[in-house]
Amino acid sequence: MSTVVARSVTKAVVPLIVVVALSFFFQGHNLPGGGFIAGVMTAAAIALVYIIFDFEDFSYLFGIENKTYRAIREYIPLTGAGLALAVGSGVLSVGLGASFLDHSFGTIHIPLIGEAHWTTALIFDLGVYMTVTSSILVVIEVVGEE
Repeated sequence: MSTVVARSVTKAVVPLIVVVALSFFFQGHNLPGGGFIAGVMTAAAIALVYIIFDFEDFSYLFGIENKTYRAIREYIPLTGAGLALAVGSGVLSVGLGASFLDHSFGTIHIPLIGEAHWTTALIFDLGVYMTVTSSILVVIEVVGEE
């Protein structure tokens, strides 16, 4: 059971945490650790929702109608997909004749926005983000059941 203040603060803070996490994720392809810290922050935001709101509110928020729903069924495949994506980005670079986890980068012109920087390290960071977020949420759900 949580207080009205805790619920109100959570409703205000969780979107901010997600925006900062996305900022770290997209900025992270130029700096080390972007996918990892973004994954930790996203998991923290979801964990905060788990803690403050009960299952009925959480189900209503995410449109879940099944009362026997267990989110761990969604997280475990996401962990595997993220790991495959991160490792696959390294294997792809070996397949293209570069060293493992060697990345390419460049700029593209986007109409109305201008020049945008891109790098293949974003694929690796996406895999790390998915793996970290889902792994932490699996641990939280398993520990929360005990």
